[in-house]
Amino acid sequence: MNDLDQMNTLDERLLKTMDVLHTPIWVYDIEHHHIFWANSAALSVWEATSLDELCSRDFSADMATAIDLLLQRYLGDFQQGRSYNEWWTLSPKGVKKQIYLRLSGIQLAGRLMMMTEAVLDSDTLYQESSLATGDTLACLFDSHGVFESGNYHFEMCFGHQIAKLSQVFSGNDDSFYQKLSRLDEVVTEGECRTLKGMRWFQYQFRYIQQGARILLTMRDITDRKLEELEHRHLAWHDSLTGLLNRYGLMKSLEAYCGLGERFALVFMDLDNFKLVNDNYGHKAGDRLLERVAGRLKQICPRDVELARLGGDEFTALVPLGNQGDRAQEVADQMLSQMTKPLQLSGLPEVTIGGSIGIAIYPDDADDGDNLITRADMAMYQAKQMGRLRWQRFTPSMQQTLQRKLNLKQFLAKAIGRQELSLCYQPQVDAAKRRLIGYEALLRWYNPVLGHVSPVEFIPLAEEMGLIREIGSWVLSTALAQVASWQKRFHQRVPVSVNLSGFQLSSALPGQVRQQLELHGVDASLLTLELTETVLMLDMKGCLGILDDLSEQGIKIAIDDFGTGYSSLAYLNRLPINNIKLDRSFVVGLNLPVIRATAAMATNLGLGIMAEGVEEPHELAALQTQGCHVFQGYLFSKPLTVAQVEASGFVVECQVGRYPLLDAVMAE
Repeated sequence: MNDLDQMNTLDERLLKTMDVLHTPIWVYDIEHHHIFWANSAALSVWEATSLDELCSRDFSADMATAIDLLLQRYLGDFQQGRSYNEWWTLSPKGVKKQIYLRLSGIQLAGRLMMMTEAVLDSDTLYQESSLATGDTLACLFDSHGVFESGNYHFEMCFGHQIAKLSQVFSGNDDSFYQKLSRLDEVVTEGECRTLKGMRWFQYQFRYIQQGARILLTMRDITDRKLEELEHRHLAWHDSLTGLLNRYGLMKSLEAYCGLGERFALVFMDLDNFKLVNDNYGHKAGDRLLERVAGRLKQICPRDVELARLGGDEFTALVPLGNQGDRAQEVADQMLSQMTKPLQLSGLPEVTIGGSIGIAIYPDDADDGDNLITRADMAMYQAKQMGRLRWQRFTPSMQQTLQRKLNLKQFLAKAIGRQELSLCYQPQVDAAKRRLIGYEALLRWYNPVLGHVSPVEFIPLAEEMGLIREIGSWVLSTALAQVASWQKRFHQRVPVSVNLSGFQLSSALPGQVRQQLELHGVDASLLTLELTETVLMLDMKGCLGILDDLSEQGIKIAIDDFGTGYSSLAYLNRLPINNIKLDRSFVVGLNLPVIRATAAMATNLGLGIMAEGVEEPHELAALQTQGCHVFQGYLFSKPLTVAQVEASGFVVECQVGRYPLLDAVMAE
C-alpha cells in the first residue's frame, strides 16, 4: 500500500491546499530517506517528471552520515515545535543549486515528517528581481534586519563585515518595515559605504511572506547619480558666484519651513552696484559680484546658506536655534565687508556698501515666497533710512511696499504729466553779505500722492532707470530759468544742479555744452554738484569727464563732504572748485573738524560752504572756524520761481540782507 493511501481526509485536504501554492513545498520522510509528497511547484525544483517519479527516488545512497544525523536531530526538535531557516545545497540531477529552506515538522499518515518550503532559490528568485543584471548585488535579511546571506557580487562590494541592514541602508526605521510588510516591495535610492568608498545604489526590497524574510537587490547607480547631482547643481546654483540661485533658495526655504524651526532670511542689496556696472561695464560688474560672493563665503558660518537672487541681490538663510540675535550678527558682518574697498583687476578700488532686510520664519511669514517679500520690504526700508544698515521686518512695512509700487507707477509718468518742478534755495556769502547763487532742488507733486520727498523718489528713479531722463530735465529746466532771468531782469544768476552717479558718463560734457548753448547761458554760471561716493566709484573715469566740464568753465562742487571718502588725494587730482560741508557737521558743530576742513580748502584754493544752517549760533560758530558761505533755512527756505522773482534776488532774513553779488550782475 502506498504511504499516501494511509492518509485520512484531513491530511488529503491539507496537501490539496499546499499543492496550489506557488512556493515549492515537499514533505521528506527522514526515517525512510525519500520524499513523501511534493506540490507542483516543487517538481520544478527537483526537476521531476511527476510526483510518483520524485517519490520513488532513494536519497539514502547519496546522503552523508553527518546530514543524516542532523536530520534525525531536527526530527526531535520538530516534536518540540521548533523550525529552521537555512541554506541547503540540492543536487536534483547532479547539478548543485543553493536554496533557502524553511524546515518544520508535519504529521502525515500517522507519523512526524519534515515539511520543506523553498523560501528562496539563489538561482531563480535572485534573478526574478526586475533589477537583476549581471552585476546585481543580492542579499537576504530576516524580518528584523539581521543579515543572513549575500551573493558573490554583494560579498565583493561589502566583504564579510555586514551584520545588519542598517549597514547598507540608512532608512530602515520602524516605518520602513511596516511599509515593506504592507506593500511587499519597496524601491528607493540611497548612498552607503562600500569597500571602494561611498557609492549610490538603487535598492529593491521584497518581503518574502513564507519565510518572513527580506530580499534586497542593489544596483550601483553612482555614475548616473553623480550626473544627476551635477545637473541639479547647475539648476540650483548661480553660474557666476557658485551660490544658490533663486530656484535653489526656494528649495532650501521649502525644506527649512518643513522642519518647523525658527530661521531668518537676511536679504542684502548692494547700494552702488549699478554705478559700477554702468561705468565700468558688465564684465567689471560680474567680477565685483564674484568678489562679494567670495567675501560672504568667508565670513558666514558653515550652516548659513548663501544665495544670489539675481542682479545685486544676495541672501543668507540663517538657522536661529536659541540665538535670537544671530541674524543681526550675520547682517553686521555682511555690512562690514561691504564697507571695505574692493580692488578689481585693472580698475581702481571701489566701495559699494549695502542695505539689508531681515525676516524671520515663522514670526514674519510661514512660507518661502512671503519671507522673501518681507525681507525685501525691510531692505527697502533700510535704503530709505540712509543705506549701509539693516532693518528687521515690521507689519507696517506692508504699507511701505504698497507706497513704493504706487510711487513707481506714478513716477514713470511724472515728466510727461508735468508733475516735476524746481525750487531754488539761496546761497550766501556772509562775509561779503551777498547772495552768490541758488541751488536748484527737484520737487514732485502728484495729485494722488501729494508732495513726495526727493529722498523717497530719487532712489526709485535710479532703480527704475529714469534718473538720466529726470536729470536731463532738471539741467535743461534750471538753465532755461537762468536764461529767462537774465533776459527779463538783466541778472546773471549762478545756479547749482545736482548730478546722480548714473548721469556721469563720457557723453555728459557734450550734453551739458549743448544745453548751455541752447539756452544761451554762460558756463561760469553753472555749478554741478556730485557726492564723494560717486566720485570714488570711478576716480579715473570721473577725472576725464570733470576735466572736460571744467575746461568749459563749469564749476564742480563736492556735496555732502565728509560723509564719504574724504582724502587729499582726490581733492588734488580732480578739478574741484568748492566743497559743501554736510549738515551733520553743522548740527554737531564738530569745530576741530570744521576748522581743519576750512584750512585744507583754503590751502588747496577751494571754496567751502556749510549747508543746512538753521540757527544763529550755528552761523556764528562756523564763522569763527573760517567758514563764511552758507545755505540753509536760517537764510531762506527753497523758493518757487515766483518767490525768487518777488524777492528781487535779495535774501532778507533775521541775520541780515543779502543782495545778488555785484560781480555777477550784468553791466
